[in-house]
Amino acid sequence: MQQVSEPDSTLEHLIGVPVEQLQSGMYVAALDRPWIETPFMLEGLLLQETKDLQALRHFCKKVYVDPSRSSPEAVRRLRTLSVPSRSQASSAPATPRLVYPIKRTVEQEFSHSRGDYQEAKQMVHRLLRDEQNWHRNLPDVKHMVGRFADSILSNPSALNWLARIKHESEYTAEHCLNVGVVAMIFGRHLGFERSQIEELGLAGMLHDVGKMKLDQTILNKPGKLTEEEFAHIKTHVLEGYAMLKDEQLSLTIKEACRDHHERLNGTGYPSGKRQEEIDCTARIIAIVDTYDAITSDRVYGPARPTAEALDILYKLRCTHYDEELVIRFIECIGIYPPGSIVELHNGMIAVVLSVEPNKRLKPKILVMLDEDKNPIHQTTLDLADPKVFDDKRLNIKKVLPPGSYNIHLEGLMERLLQPTA
Repeated sequence: MQQVSEPDSTLEHLIGVPVEQLQSGMYVAALDRPWIETPFMLEGLLLQETKDLQALRHFCKKVYVDPSRSSPEAVRRLRTLSVPSRSQASSAPATPRLVYPIKRTVEQEFSHSRGDYQEAKQMVHRLLRDEQNWHRNLPDVKHMVGRFADSILSNPSALNWLARIKHESEYTAEHCLNVGVVAMIFGRHLGFERSQIEELGLAGMLHDVGKMKLDQTILNKPGKLTEEEFAHIKTHVLEGYAMLKDEQLSLTIKEACRDHHERLNGTGYPSGKRQEEIDCTARIIAIVDTYDAITSDRVYGPARPTAEALDILYKLRCTHYDEELVIRFIECIGIYPPGSIVELHNGMIAVVLSVEPNKRLKPKILVMLDEDKNPIHQTTLDLADPKVFDDKRLNIKKVLPPGSYNIHLEGLMERLLQPTA
């Protein structure tokens, strides 16, 4: 079994292939289930050995092959298969894929970005509170998106970590901010140009701007909404579109604000659009919006784990959400996103600090509790380090719910960065 590095040329649309039609030389980029549910301790596999083919046929019914990372012979075989490319139902652009190297460690990047994130949160609060003059904050929003782009292109783990620190009382503002941040991280993963990444950030931060026009008692109601109340909530997309219509923003951003609740099967709102009627940016914001909402504490329910949110998105691919984009988003977030609390096989408890794209199952972690669950001096471990990699006791056993063992992310990174005496 051979693990292949990230591609450095072009992004081809993945092709769904029944496992019976797999052959040597095909690069399997995604499965019909999480990688962790299979024997393959990696995320991406170039088929070369018979045992790998047999294992895939045992665990999966269908996999997704990336032609750009497959052998020429396998690509010729793919062209003869009677399987549709996922691009037939997708708006994901088949443009050259940029690969952005990690330029700084997560600790270094955090020291640069934490102040920007807090400033941005206050900026979004101001924007959502000022119904009459909200647009005066747009230059600041654009400037902050540019600063976020610098950070995300350098190392996305720092802002990814910050986007996981959430407060129920600040849901609307944090949600707008975090959808913008995560959408930009996703754009980086997709290999978009910087201008497209910044456009995603603006679309994400402004996607719910129309909520300032809603009755806030209905918006923050803890119980089940009546039909009339839900109808009122749904007006926020058209309210937001009307607010943005005359601003100096791209049509893509405005339409993402209007269409991020549309669904591929026509069950969304406000217009019941289908498939090709929904722009790629709106499809991306729809996925990120749903993901962040599920993983946040809200007035009517607690946050759910990342894995559950990704499972929901996966089950709703093709009907509600773009299949290729959902698969790519699951790749982007990964099994152990920064900020996850994990238990190792030896019983230690740790927090994931950062994840490199080609080492998603071997993140850098911060160990918090020893084997007996007693606090220890915070120790960082890179599970991809060969010295650590060979110690199976230090493999991650499972992801724990947010707040487990009274571990909270807020302030944790600051303590890590404090110089020791």
